[in-house]
Amino acid sequence: MKAITVFQRVALIAVLVLPALVYIIFVYGQNEVFFQTLDYVGEKVYDEESGDTVYYEIPDFELLSAQGTPVNKTTMDSTIYVVSFFFATCPTICPAMNFHLNDIESRFKGYPDFKLLSITVDPEKDSVQALATYQKERNYREGKWLFATGEKEPIYDLAKSLFLNAFEDQTAEGGFLHSTNAIIVDWNGNIRSRKDDLGNIVGSYDVLDVTQLNDLESDIKVLIAEYERDKHNLLDD
Repeated sequence: MKAITVFQRVALIAVLVLPALVYIIFVYGQNEVFFQTLDYVGEKVYDEESGDTVYYEIPDFELLSAQGTPVNKTTMDSTIYVVSFFFATCPTICPAMNFHLNDIESRFKGYPDFKLLSITVDPEKDSVQALATYQKERNYREGKWLFATGEKEPIYDLAKSLFLNAFEDQTAEGGFLHSTNAIIVDWNGNIRSRKDDLGNIVGSYDVLDVTQLNDLESDIKVLIAEYERDKHNLLDD
């Protein structure tokens, strides 16, 4: 009976430990072929410093958050973040966009390396103080969700470089037009995305579309897993 008891204990431990062990090996030990990752958005470019062709990186930018702190490529380094455009006095799409983005933020509030970055397309009205009021009135979480302002033309140029739209249009309600789409930027400043059923890179996600919003959430999870695997590999090296 004693031998049977020992065998049963060994079997029980194996049942409990093996799935976790298999998962760890799968996530951290497999080649890229066996590990789900997101694609890189944008054409590869030649890097003069390294002499190599590299994935497209977003350009440098200079913004101020609603708390008056600098927001730029350096401050967002080592962070996974979702970028969108809006303006505080928007009478149409912005409230719905930010309602859905707030849901995304709440689902990842426990992960410290994830943030949202929402950039105004109307910086003349949306000062630091105006954005602070906007954020406080809606109880959007500071630190995790950055509402940012800056110079108008650089903001519009930044939107183009992110493959999104943002510009002034006096015929539009509120006087501005901008994408309802958002993008995911990884910890190296690369735009990342899934492919559609035809094998085309999606690039961005319409946050007013429930299906695309679910895709956005799923792809953030994929990117977080990739980031954690890469950090683990660096610690092992």
